[in-house]
Amino acid sequence: MECWRLAKDIRAFCSAARQADAAADWTQWAEQYAASIDPLAAALATPADPPATQHHLREHFRGDTYAYPWPFGKDGQWNLADDAMGTAGD
Repeated sequence: MECWRLAKDIRAFCSAARQADAAADWTQWAEQYAASIDPLAAALATPADPPATQHHLREHFRGDTYAYPWPFGKDGQWNLADDAMGTAGD
């Protein structure tokens, strides 16, 4: 938002400078700079997903980690309980 507002303000100032016949070579440079910082000059993209490691998620897990072990392995994959995988009682 800050970059978008700054680009908008720079363009408005350059326009006012032209209307006051005070336009100089720097207005062209300033408008190019405004275009380079304007986030709406290109298509907006969805930001990347935030990290979801044990370290990042532990503040949201309020359970007893001794009674209920962490469901993710060292590689970040979900660990199913042995009975859910079909190894117990098959």
